[in-house]
Amino acid sequence: MQVKSHKVVAIAAAIALAVVGSAATTSAANAAGTSLKGVNVIVGSKDFTESIVLSKIVKQFIIANGGKVTDKTNIKGSSTTREAMVSGDINMYWEYTGTAWLVYQKQTDVNISPADLYKKVVAGDKKAKVTWGPMTSFNDTYAWAITKANATKYGIKTYSDLAKKLPAGSSWCVESEFQSRPDGWAGFKTKYGISDSNITTKVLDTGAIYQATKDGQCMVGEVFATDGRIGALGLMVPAEDISYFPPYNAALTMTDATAKKYPQLVKALAPIAAKISNATMQNLNARVDVLGEDADTVAKSFLSASGLVK
Repeated sequence: MQVKSHKVVAIAAAIALAVVGSAATTSAANAAGTSLKGVNVIVGSKDFTESIVLSKIVKQFIIANGGKVTDKTNIKGSSTTREAMVSGDINMYWEYTGTAWLVYQKQTDVNISPADLYKKVVAGDKKAKVTWGPMTSFNDTYAWAITKANATKYGIKTYSDLAKKLPAGSSWCVESEFQSRPDGWAGFKTKYGISDSNITTKVLDTGAIYQATKDGQCMVGEVFATDGRIGALGLMVPAEDISYFPPYNAALTMTDATAKKYPQLVKALAPIAAKISNATMQNLNARVDVLGEDADTVAKSFLSASGLVK
């Protein structure tokens, strides 16, 4: 893939620095070196880049340590992916605390710290027989993006500004799942006083919204906060001045049956979460979505650079 954009080159440079820095601070002695021979699992993911990359990291880690993996990544929809695990079609995938809290556990409180939410979600999933691994520090919250040019033109600094300052009939682009989620579009409009009569709602595929926002098809686009395309495409995310979205920290989830069958796997996978910060996740996403790298390749290089595999 030929890349000419200076912004993309800058992202590539940032990625290289992140990889070098990670490798420099992690000695070979810290590499897992754990034998996972005899482990045979099915790894799934949701149908967007970040979820796929995270699960590819798990897949490549298991393979590198002698285990076997059936790859069933790229399942459409959160609820579908969760059901695939609970029913045994897959054994594990990465989930987000806010999604589990609101969608699966049917809770409503969003004014809660990331650490407290994680504890509540882990406790709440015991009856579903789901085991949660350690939580990452990165928060992949839902967000709204607008071009930097339009933000300057209309004086957009906050979500309230998006609701009040844009021209009547401005297009807001959302993906289909966001339309129906309890933490989704309807609740956001109510929270920020947005009337359907004053906007145009467009439903696009998740990955299409970023480019459509850059190109002007969408005045405002629903995005993921850790997506590398935000910076690469000249977009910006205003401040969430009225609390609506809960924390969405990622953690590997698996069935209790899988955790009990392979306790050595649970222990071996645990250090991965601590290696993935907001900046790291943005870089990994950008390598796939902006630079066009293969997700398995990105996963392998991350594991090597972070000292998780030898």
